[in-house]
Amino acid sequence: MKKNNLLLLFLLVLGTLGAQTYTTGTVNLSSTAGLAMTAKLDIGPNVTLTLTGPSTRWFALGFNASSMAAGTDVVGVHSAGALTAFDANLTGYSAPATDAQQNWTITSDQVAGGVRTVIATRALSTGDPNDYTFTAAAGTLSLIWARANNNSFNYAYHGNTNRGITTATLTLVPVTPPPTGSANQTYCAGATVAQLVAVGSNIQWYANASGGSPMAVATPLVQGTTYHASQTVGGLESQNRLAVTVTLINAPAQAPAFVNAPASVCSNSNTITFNASSVNGATNYNWSHQGVQSATVQPTISYPILPGMNSMTVTVNASNQCGQGPSASHTVLINPAYNASIQQTACDTFVWNNQAYTSSGSYTYQGTTAGGCDSLVTLQLTILSNSSTNLTLAQCSPFTLNGITYSQTGVYQQVLPSALGCDSTINIDFTLDPSFTVSFDTTVTGSFVWNNQTYLQSGSYTQNLTTVNGCDSTVTVNLTVLTGSLNESDAPLTIPTLVQRGSEMTLPEGAWNLWDYNGRLVLAVDPSTNNLRMDLAPGFYLLRSSRKAIKIMVIE
Repeated sequence: MKKNNLLLLFLLVLGTLGAQTYTTGTVNLSSTAGLAMTAKLDIGPNVTLTLTGPSTRWFALGFNASSMAAGTDVVGVHSAGALTAFDANLTGYSAPATDAQQNWTITSDQVAGGVRTVIATRALSTGDPNDYTFTAAAGTLSLIWARANNNSFNYAYHGNTNRGITTATLTLVPVTPPPTGSANQTYCAGATVAQLVAVGSNIQWYANASGGSPMAVATPLVQGTTYHASQTVGGLESQNRLAVTVTLINAPAQAPAFVNAPASVCSNSNTITFNASSVNGATNYNWSHQGVQSATVQPTISYPILPGMNSMTVTVNASNQCGQGPSASHTVLINPAYNASIQQTACDTFVWNNQAYTSSGSYTYQGTTAGGCDSLVTLQLTILSNSSTNLTLAQCSPFTLNGITYSQTGVYQQVLPSALGCDSTINIDFTLDPSFTVSFDTTVTGSFVWNNQTYLQSGSYTQNLTTVNGCDSTVTVNLTVLTGSLNESDAPLTIPTLVQRGSEMTLPEGAWNLWDYNGRLVLAVDPSTNNLRMDLAPGFYLLRSSRKAIKIMVIE
């Protein structure tokens, strides 16, 4: 294997050396006006000679010589027409002799402005003993030249002024490499040569690997055709060319088809993956969801399921460098699946999923939704108690509580939400003690003392009083004064105690008797009685014991 590698390396080196070209450049043989001659030798794998001279007479060039010695290899422009004896040799100081084997190939023979230019090629070594063997190497080469001394193509003596010797120097010709680029390039239908890509300097495109004229940049490209690019560096165009084969395409003509796309998913799936069929000629697949554009090389993409989504619509089309094709859309329904924790506060009892809970704690429910999705909910429950308040109230005027006014005695109830969210019940026992306007008749003996006022004559008298509950009352007494048995000293208390008819009065300790103001005994009270029910007609009475007396005014 090592020997094979060395051999390959040696062959590569030889190939590289063989590809080198040496040139003399353009050598001025004669500068006589109208009769100038030049020669240029390019020596590489072959020899290329470019020879110029007057178009109206013969001229000739000899190689590796300093005189017309026999055996000198020469070429001669001997005719105004085809040069059938261009390859010749010298047999001495006489006209060149035509070689039997013509080894030079004339590739161009042009006349312009009185100057004839002949371009010819041959091998370095032809095997012909009459031909000089050229070497592709740096060095010098002696050239002899001659031309006719008049306008004639017949070889004849040229004279001393129409001949000469020149030494040409061969130097290595820099080789311009071909440009670089992709050997296979794809373009849209209708592209031109101007769109071909090659990396280099002064790029020119040709239809052939060698020779020919550069193509116009507006030339339309043809499917499957190979084009060739050269570059020119320092005025030297590359001999080898970059070959580029062209493929012409159009924008995709079909819309991708969704493959096995789900009709619905559960919301706990996290993502939805969409797959579409491949489209011929597509290099990208362009996806759109909720106005967001995405591109993939393969026809597949995944989208996350975001909270609150109930459906997902996705659109896709295929594209390449020539444009986009038609689109296809697919909608997936997103059925809710639950995996949640909820916190709940309730009063006394909380009903969840048809089950009543009366204690605080953590409870779970696992089931399936109507869409077939898992449902797992954890309940963090706090149970609070309802509250109840009893309110007993008596007053002279209507009572207002929480915007509700009560204007009659009675038992009422209000149900209010408490600060914790539970019901708060207020039980109200309300007594309305109204003000009174009372008129009564009384007959007394001698005089009548009422609230520290003494009345001696019969008549109607009015006083404004306050009930035991603090309510205002107006009392009018229709008084008849007689001569009787009760004296003012029997009722030393001037302010009567107002007692509502039918109510009970608590008695101090002792033996009591109830008298009216006419001196009649109304009731002898049992000493063991603590409470006396005042079922009496409205009016003034005197409750007496052995030690004191209490004025009482019974009102309705």
